[in-house]
Amino acid sequence: MSKRYVISGIGNRAHSWLKSASGDYGDVATIVGLCDPVPERVEEAIASYGLSSARGYTSFLQMLEETRPDTAIIVTPERYHARQIIAALERGCDVATEKPLCLSVAECEAIVAAEKRAGRRICMGFNYRHIPLASRVRELLLSGEIGRPVSVDLTWYLDYRGHGASYFRRWHRHMAESGGLLVTKATHHFDLVNWWMDARPQRVYARGRQNFFGPGNNPYTGERCSTCAHGTECDWYTPVNAQAPDYEKLSQELGYRVRGVANYPRDFCPFGDDVDIYDTMGVMVEYAGGGILNYSLNAGVPFEGWNLAINGTGGRLETRITDAKPDPDGAARYKVLSREGRRQSEEHFRIVEWPDHYRILVMPHEGAARWIDVPNILLGHGGGDWALFESLFRGTTREDPLGAFAGAVDGAWSVAIGAAANESIATGQPVALPVF
Repeated sequence: MSKRYVISGIGNRAHSWLKSASGDYGDVATIVGLCDPVPERVEEAIASYGLSSARGYTSFLQMLEETRPDTAIIVTPERYHARQIIAALERGCDVATEKPLCLSVAECEAIVAAEKRAGRRICMGFNYRHIPLASRVRELLLSGEIGRPVSVDLTWYLDYRGHGASYFRRWHRHMAESGGLLVTKATHHFDLVNWWMDARPQRVYARGRQNFFGPGNNPYTGERCSTCAHGTECDWYTPVNAQAPDYEKLSQELGYRVRGVANYPRDFCPFGDDVDIYDTMGVMVEYAGGGILNYSLNAGVPFEGWNLAINGTGGRLETRITDAKPDPDGAARYKVLSREGRRQSEEHFRIVEWPDHYRILVMPHEGAARWIDVPNILLGHGGGDWALFESLFRGTTREDPLGAFAGAVDGAWSVAIGAAANESIATGQPVALPVF
């Protein structure tokens, strides 16, 4: 039986949901409504995916009232999440939402309460839980390979040339709209650690700075590259707009492909006076039971990736993911894998500078250390998107031995850490977290 879905927010990420719902899951999912303040985005999506059953809206509430969906998929900017999630729950809808759940602890509390009142379900878009590497770490911890986890060191890096800079060129540059990188980006990372530690975060202390982007970090400053008088004098000049002849190439290099996203400014000056988010952050989190997370996020490094170490009462494990890291000896090039873990040879699978597998080093206190190889998967965020779509559209969460499918409370804990970290940076004091 096909269920009825609406999607709110037709930006870049919405196309992943649209492609899956109208393609692989067309037999069980019917898109009945799309909502966005820019009608052209809705019209383009309906035409591109052949959504004959879908109506376009600029009002989310009107869409809910007229289409009566089973599930509302929220892909809007963060500042709209709370009001739209609560409105959907109150009208009897389940909700699937991209991270972060919302922007503040108060909004988290309101959403969790609304979910309980409505008796409906929120599906959090934590696709990182479902990549093979993250899942294997969870398996190892649950099996007791290194005993009870007591401390985690997690460092996350964003490439300053593309992904890192992209947050400072878009609306994410404003704390009030995105919560900064500690909310809009790091909630993914905090959720992973919460899941691995299997414990409640209790207290947060953090520091943050603008060391690379923001006011004073470039000799030239303007509003947008496309209108800037400094033009090619500035090393950061990137006029990403629909009139630019290399529009698609530039948008991809900035780490944010803008397919069909009309009227989306993404060439704001990353050094503008209005930038108020941090590019360099360090966070310590204390967990119930005594566990500690030491986390850092840096958006100004020349590669993308992360390093992880987990220390337990019976040993330690280490792993990492590195994308396009400069290698003076020349990086090997690999075929990446399908979601089933098979090497691909067909032309439509790209050859990229990523390994075909990642490695986990397990070092027990008793016994020999060993490497565990885990496949790297090409499709949608390392295969994580596929797992989320299977769960939402086909209801596969009944088989979930790792507890990988996340809900509202999981989303709330991850936001609470990021929001508390921002508060701690502003006050210089540790911040206690509530209980959801």
